[in-house]
Amino acid sequence: MKSERDQEQKKIIGMFDAIASTYDTTNRVLSFKQDEKWRKDGIARALRWVYAFKGDLQHLRVADVACGTADMLLHILEALEHSHGDLEHIYGIDPSKEMLHLAQEKISARAKNYTSKISLECLQAKHLSVVQDQSLDLISIAYGLRNVLDRRAALSEFSRTLKKGGVLLVLEFMRCDQRGILGTLAHFYTSKILPIFGMLLSHNYKAYAYLPASIESFISADELEDELNSVGLEVVEKKYYLYKSVSCILAVKNTQGQTCT
Repeated sequence: MKSERDQEQKKIIGMFDAIASTYDTTNRVLSFKQDEKWRKDGIARALRWVYAFKGDLQHLRVADVACGTADMLLHILEALEHSHGDLEHIYGIDPSKEMLHLAQEKISARAKNYTSKISLECLQAKHLSVVQDQSLDLISIAYGLRNVLDRRAALSEFSRTLKKGGVLLVLEFMRCDQRGILGTLAHFYTSKILPIFGMLLSHNYKAYAYLPASIESFISADELEDELNSVGLEVVEKKYYLYKSVSCILAVKNTQGQTCT
């Protein structure tokens, strides 16, 4: 018998299946195209840390968890091309079949040269069964961690699959307990205005009402840092966007001793 948490997770996955066809357009409009800027900046910062620990950007093995329609995955490919990096393999992992269907279409249209190095997997973040222990140089999860109900299991999986010195990039709307005037205005937009426009664009008010509710019930960046430390991932950089409404957290797999599981 499925637990209550498993049933709630299934509902969240179903919600993303329902909004998959309008997801990209809605994100662009609601963020005023800033979501792409934040993704690219986060990737650039992550690759600098990969280079610092690995010494190069060659033969990288990467996983983009909660990959959605492959926006982040495609930005990673673009960033590696610009930095003359070399990709060995990249996993796009998401529990939503509808999102992955759209991801496959975008990859076929925009990344034909990489199709042999890309695999899309319908999996939850808490169980990355296709990824071997200590095999990844980089894991990214953009705006997806908040939707993972068994967060501790997911973070443990990230630690398990990262190499020593491997990098985790988390981009997320996180709870912010201290806001200035502009931060308060940004919070008003995400909590009151965004659900309305999200409904108009996607015809699914429930999905975009879920966003502010999930932010309010989510952890802060400092609390996430504690959770990352507990599984052997050390936060090395924090960057904030939209007046601290969006956090970019970079953590490195502990190179000293064993990780906690």
